[in-house]
Amino acid sequence: MGTFSILDKKKIAFFLFVLINFIFCAKYASRITDWYLPLALGLAGVHFAIWKYRALFSKILFLNFVNTILIVIFCIGCYYVLTKVPVESLKVDRWSVITSFWETHLSGEYAYFAKANTGNPPGPMPFYFILAFPFYYFGELGLFSLLGIMVFFLLLKYAKIQNHIITITLLLLCISPFYLWEIVGRSNVFINSVLVLFSIVYFNKNEPLTLQRIIVTSILTGLLMSTRNVFAIPYVILFLFAWRSGRITFGNLVLIGTIALFVFISTFLPFVIGHFKEFQTMNPFLVQSTFLIPFGYTVGFVLLAIFFGLTCKKAEDVYFFSGLTLFISIAVYIVYHFIDTGFTDTYFGGVGDISYFILSVPFLLYYSMTKTSNNKSHTSN
Repeated sequence: MGTFSILDKKKIAFFLFVLINFIFCAKYASRITDWYLPLALGLAGVHFAIWKYRALFSKILFLNFVNTILIVIFCIGCYYVLTKVPVESLKVDRWSVITSFWETHLSGEYAYFAKANTGNPPGPMPFYFILAFPFYYFGELGLFSLLGIMVFFLLLKYAKIQNHIITITLLLLCISPFYLWEIVGRSNVFINSVLVLFSIVYFNKNEPLTLQRIIVTSILTGLLMSTRNVFAIPYVILFLFAWRSGRITFGNLVLIGTIALFVFISTFLPFVIGHFKEFQTMNPFLVQSTFLIPFGYTVGFVLLAIFFGLTCKKAEDVYFFSGLTLFISIAVYIVYHFIDTGFTDTYFGGVGDISYFILSVPFLLYYSMTKTSNNKSHTSN
């Protein structure tokens, strides 16, 4: 879009990242202090200071070692906290949704009839639960949340991001209230969104688009679309841009869609076979399209994604507009509940789930930390 310069977009992306942290800090700090607004503003100032003086980090020696130590210390600290915070004491029910889903399925009953400890039905698609199964089996879903920073680190290394930029990114994550909340709350929005971002970076990598890359991308798309339907947004933007820019032909686009659809459907079979009638009564499409926000809004978000997919000029724009569209979608969802139930109940009372803002974070943070030159070869005419 001509009205967005690269510099402006990077500033916007980082501002939204800071804003999400502000939203989390203000909400949860309000439960322990009356000074929650100054605290949230102060943290925002720290984030902006790290961003402004990021060039200074390039002077640090042994950055590979520093990055490794930073992750290790953060993981050890978080694991210690996990051992001290009983999962049963949490109001966040994602751990319970996963636990009840697998307990119901393993007992031979229809998994989507499960109920979390809050009474909520399972909303995510099947692969969401498959990803979480090892951590459910070993009894600590917080480790799945903690995996997010390690996968994001691997993504930055895969994308050949400079070491000092990786250090800054890790530091920003380690002091981010949204991520600390997610780990303690045994939530997993960040790790799922990072995996989607990873698949897009893999496809966008500045290498020949071989049949193998197309097939792998198709499989990853099918699997990761089987987590939350909102991830249709970044994939719509990605593939529309790839087609318009000539990176893939229409035939390859159809091939990707066909394989992805086959893989997507396959993830449902273990949970639906023998329960087809139950599936018609309760399924993740129903939950995600009606329990959270009216279906008409979802259609609007997809149309917005199509618009941005058609206006992307560079491959890196895919990350920015994916993050922006996800942020706008969740903002509309929050405003919808503001109007319906009021600000206090929506924000402080939890009627509106601000954790969905985390869906946009990997895209916004990745975009704000990458250079324009990284993807310069893939442009739209």
